Amino acid sequence: MKKFTNILFDFDGTLFDTSEGIFNSMQKVCNHYNLNYHEDTFRKMIGPSLNESFSTIFHLPKSEIQNAINIYREYYSTEGMYQCTPYPQIVELIKALKENDKQIFIATSKPEIYTKQILEKKDLLKLFNFTGGADLTEQIRCEKVDVINYVLKENHLENQKDSCLMIGDRNYDIKGAHLAGLKALGILWGFGSRQEFEKANADFILEKPEEVLAFLTE
Repeated sequence: MKKFTNILFDFDGTLFDTSEGIFNSMQKVCNHYNLNYHEDTFRKMIGPSLNESFSTIFHLPKSEIQNAINIYREYYSTEGMYQCTPYPQIVELIKALKENDKQIFIATSKPEIYTKQILEKKDLLKLFNFTGGADLTEQIRCEKVDVINYVLKENHLENQKDSCLMIGDRNYDIKGAHLAGLKALGILWGFGSRQEFEKANADFILEKPEEVLAFLTE
C-alpha cells in the first residue's frame, strides 16, 4: 500500500525482543516488595508505561510507584536494557522499506534516552529518521498517543496523517494510533495476539516481517 510513506514502529516486542532485560528488571521490583509474580505476568507489562503496570498489575500503592520505577531503572539502565536483540528479519525489513522511499520512525513508551542508547549500542540508530519515546519522568510523554503525537509534531506530519501507519505488537499501539488519527497494523511476532488486535479494532494484522514488507510495497 504505497499510500503509507511514513511508518511508525513500536520498539519492545515489535523491533526488538527486549523480554530478558525487562523480566530481570521486573524481578528486581518483585524482590524488593516481596511480590510473587513471574514471567507470565511480566509479559503483560510490555507495552503500557511502568506507572500503569505497577499500579494495575503489581497493585502497588500510589505512594510507592516512583520508588518501584527507580528500582526497575537502577538495574535496567545499567544492564537490563542491553539484554535484547532485534527480531529475525527486522533489520532487513527496515532497510528494504527505506530503499522503497519510506520514512521510518520509532514511537515507543520506553524512555527515549534508553531507546537511543540501545540502538547506538547495536549500531542501528542511523536506520531511523527519528526515534521518539517517553520522557524519563513519564509525566509529559507517557501514554502511547502522547508519544505518537510527539513524533508527528517533531517531523511536521500533523497534516499528513493519511500517509502515516503505526506498527506495534500490543493493543496500546492500536489504541494510541487511533486516538492520534492514524491507521494501525498489529504484528504477531511480538507479545500480543490476534484476539487482542481484533478487540482493539486494528486496521490490519500480519504475522511476519516479510508480509509487512509486501503489504507496504505492493
